[in-house]
Amino acid sequence: METIKVFHGSDHIVKEPVYLGGKADNDYGNGFYTTEYEDRARSWAALNGQADCSIVNVYQLDMRGLKILDLNEHGVLAWIAEVAANRGTNQEATAIVSEGLIERYRVDTSGYDIIKGYRADDSYTQVIEAFLLNQINVYEVERLFYKGSLGNQIFLKSENAFRNIKWSNAYQVSLQEADRQSDYQARKEVNRFLSGRLKELLLEGYEVPGITAGYAIRNRLTYHKEGKFYEQTGV
Repeated sequence: METIKVFHGSDHIVKEPVYLGGKADNDYGNGFYTTEYEDRARSWAALNGQADCSIVNVYQLDMRGLKILDLNEHGVLAWIAEVAANRGTNQEATAIVSEGLIERYRVDTSGYDIIKGYRADDSYTQVIEAFLLNQINVYEVERLFYKGSLGNQIFLKSENAFRNIKWSNAYQVSLQEADRQSDYQARKEVNRFLSGRLKELLLEGYEVPGITAGYAIRNRLTYHKEGKFYEQTGV
């Protein structure tokens, strides 16, 4: 992998991304968020911008010499731990559980220039919260994020990464081009699933099978990226 094309959806043109110019409480911390999926960038531009100011910025990113962490190779638990560590949680109960997950499954990102992984926009953090409350299992988390088609993002973390990105051009998108209706429908389906699950838990005595947050903390699990499954390797 050498130079790749990446996109950034925004409400303005960003010709020179600024190192540490963002917010620390985003998915992977303070950095610059891009994607290889142009359709996702159009949707993010519409969500972040306004009808007359939704911009997709296009860049060339030279990956040579950069150390890349792909969270998909470490499993959903590593991704949840990373997002929870940076974004925090909204409830005391989820904060307690997230501390256990972070301690056990968070990958040390300090030596990396680039992080690749799922994108958890604000409306999808409820999926992570539901997992931390043991309302859904780890495979349901993965399925719900695929349902939303949020796509992987490429996060520029280090000064080296920022030196390797070059702006090519930018263009404005309309709400229709961004397909906000598709995003809205996906979010409705996710909300419907989570509401139905909560009803099952509270009224019908449903017990969530598989790997829940509590199970993952009580048991040490190892992720096998070739088969995309977790195996218990200790307690």
